Amino acid sequence: MAKERDFGPHQLADWLGLEPKQVRRAQARGLIPPPDIDDERWSLTLAKTLPDRLEDIRDALGTGHATAAAPPPGGSSSAGSSSSAGGTGGHKAARGRDFGPVQLARWLGLENWQVPRAVQQGVIPPPDVDAKRWSYAVATTLPDRVEEIRAAVGDHPGLGSIKAAEHLSLRVQRDVERVDVQTLADQGLLRPRGEFKGHPMYAVDDLDELPEEHIAATVRDRHAWIAASRSAKEAAESLSWPVGKFEVTAERHGVRPGPLGRFAQADVEALRDQRETV
Repeated sequence: MAKERDFGPHQLADWLGLEPKQVRRAQARGLIPPPDIDDERWSLTLAKTLPDRLEDIRDALGTGHATAAAPPPGGSSSAGSSSSAGGTGGHKAARGRDFGPVQLARWLGLENWQVPRAVQQGVIPPPDVDAKRWSYAVATTLPDRVEEIRAAVGDHPGLGSIKAAEHLSLRVQRDVERVDVQTLADQGLLRPRGEFKGHPMYAVDDLDELPEEHIAATVRDRHAWIAASRSAKEAAESLSWPVGKFEVTAERHGVRPGPLGRFAQADVEALRDQRETV
């Protein structure tokens, strides 16, 4: 579950359409409560109580009206893949020895990434020693199945969603993005072959076999949605509101963001009549 957003002083000021010094003055006067997270940051729950009081805060500070400001930056990242060559050091092992994943890979002559992938696909049993290591008894059942394991997991660790998008972009000469790969997977058109640090990994063969028309349709749908929607910042600016006021008002009226965290333009326009009553 994603962590709830919170705000530092500058982020809260941007979100409310105030200057950082105004937030400090308002806090000193008791107009804005002190931070409720480690005495340094405001939770989203607490921040949502403030947009309705903006006019009182501005009047008390003698600042008049302010225009919308940018929301706090967000980011995401995607994990890649890693591997290191394993030796073929034979299948001779001392009785009683157990194996970690790297040791097991080297003992079987596999790449490091192939062992966890094989566990995910059920062709190597899960570790039976403290859920982390394989006992000698289990390990000695595997050498005769190495070719079966290789056939099941393939010879490439796969691509994360960012690299998969780059691969598809080169293949179909379109601006495929990470979100498009995720959409194709959500539609059941692309199946992850495994994961790395919790992130799905896609086989290059599957990416190459994906019909171009499905890729093109997904990219077109994304562009169409972007054209028919607004980010929170864009929506707030169109209403001459701070971002915080827009987000609180939208939530209050049941207006939820769609894909990419964007709001349908029709929903934004429907909020215009609320500008004088919120």
